[in-house]
Amino acid sequence: MRLTRTITDTNRAELMAALKAAPAGATFELVDDPRTLEQNKLMWALLNEVSTQLPWGDPPQHYEPDDWKCAFMKAAGHKLRFMPAIDGNGVVALGYRSSRLRKEQFSDLIETIYSQGLQRGVVFPA
Repeated sequence: MRLTRTITDTNRAELMAALKAAPAGATFELVDDPRTLEQNKLMWALLNEVSTQLPWGDPPQHYEPDDWKCAFMKAAGHKLRFMPAIDGNGVVALGYRSSRLRKEQFSDLIETIYSQGLQRGVVFPA
């Protein structure tokens, strides 16, 4: 079971009860100042613009918004990790979970998307 909630005055008791009822070995994660839904919506809008407008690589190709998110998270200074692919052909990038970013980190990511996109000719809507 996964329970993700924003703590409020009205649900604090419910969350404490869920924590007390959790079995030994369960994981509890408290994220201080998580990114907002507005930030998340903006990020995906920007990533869609980059994905549509910016061919990348040699030969140039269009990448999916989720691929661009990984590239921008790396550009924003987040740690890059790899594991060998299951089929033994290449590697897989790991650890790019923007949902775990705090507001400030998420703002840095959005600024990186704007900056890098604008430098490469992406036109973002006003």
